[in-house]
Amino acid sequence: MKKSVFILLLFLCSLNGFSQNFFFVDKKGEKKIIQDDSFDLVIEDKRLQYVEVGKRWEKFIKFSDLDYALIGPYYFKSFKLINEKGKKERETAYFVMLEANGKKLLCYPYTIIGKYSSVDHFDIYVIDDNNNILDYVKLNDTGIYTNARGKIAPFVKKHFSDCKSFMEEFSKYDVPSEKNLIVLQFFKKPFYMKCNN
Repeated sequence: MKKSVFILLLFLCSLNGFSQNFFFVDKKGEKKIIQDDSFDLVIEDKRLQYVEVGKRWEKFIKFSDLDYALIGPYYFKSFKLINEKGKKERETAYFVMLEANGKKLLCYPYTIIGKYSSVDHFDIYVIDDNNNILDYVKLNDTGIYTNARGKIAPFVKKHFSDCKSFMEEFSKYDVPSEKNLIVLQFFKKPFYMKCNN
């Protein structure tokens, strides 16, 4: 099975020109400005591929060596999450969708491509400022997760209902549907938003 992130190239290709909005900072604090059309996530190897501005060859950085990346409207950051038992999980990176009142909404959407079909997967977390997992849901767009998808809206409202601007955007996707698939569209475009109450 081949894994790939299915969202970024589509949206990043629509953004033109090089800017300070396309860069990453590694764990040593070194900043690299990258070409806006060169960003790709390689799920199997947990790495970010990129081409620096003014260069032609492709490079990569492991998620574990990455502090954060700002790629247009996306904020991608490395975390060591702490589970409910107080143990640190393996470090990996997530899209930060919102920071509000000492909490962060993280999302990691990806697609697993099989021989005859593909399945969209979503790992969604709410964490506190110390990286403790407060809530999470891992699901995909297949029929067996219909009920789990129905719990996403209450999950988001529980933690971020006081963030008016975010909830207004989220409400566009909080639409009842037979298989609760519409809400997943919100997480397919994990833009970073600021909480402007």
